[in-house]
Amino acid sequence: MMRNLIIFSLILIFIGCSVQKNTTTDLEKIGLVGNVKRQKFELERNHEENESEETYSLDNEYFFNQNGFISEQRQYSSEDLVRVYTYIYDDKNLLTSKICFNQAGELMTKSKYENELNKKGKLIKQSEFISIGNFSNDSINIKYNPIPNYITKYFYDSDWNLIKYEVYDKSLSASKEVLELIDKTIIKSSYIMIKDNEIFNESSYSCLDYDLKKNCIRYKKKDGDSIETYLNSTIEYFE
Repeated sequence: MMRNLIIFSLILIFIGCSVQKNTTTDLEKIGLVGNVKRQKFELERNHEENESEETYSLDNEYFFNQNGFISEQRQYSSEDLVRVYTYIYDDKNLLTSKICFNQAGELMTKSKYENELNKKGKLIKQSEFISIGNFSNDSINIKYNPIPNYITKYFYDSDWNLIKYEVYDKSLSASKEVLELIDKTIIKSSYIMIKDNEIFNESSYSCLDYDLKKNCIRYKKKDGDSIETYLNSTIEYFE
């Protein structure tokens, strides 16, 4: 999983007329309000830094449908398009598959999803199974990993507001990523050792500027006690 900025691929409530009342939308997972059509995150790069130091990060751009769910995600390295993801949902607005293409439009991977809901209709667990082997654009018989590559568990308060989610990565079986929210906004991301619950890396997020819709358009990320980076957000709304 691409950790750089991808945290914001995830939470406020935007409910279209066809969306079930209790469905947690992607806008809710990112922390957006209003009829958001597109959002792009860009790392604020310091041009005064030593240019000999090579750094790699991904900027993410998200396109939302009118039900508040991600329909497409684009990832850029600097200004160059690296890959594109398309998202597919069932008639209950639950994510069923995700397809990844490279910058040339060639199929790279495909994921299928299993969703678990509680009695209130809230998503409490989502498992992602990524395709295995080689296949082409016209491939029909795609095989998937029998064990989930990623598992995300969602936690809510007594009013069923999302307050935390935990991401388990198969390749990092000894640890999990925990994202915490206050007032429906991500404020902290931690990597925790599962065995002893020890935090070995923690980042905090704060908003420095808002647009007229009260959505954040500039973030400060602080890693540990010292390193600070800034993230700009461009937001476009449906008319």
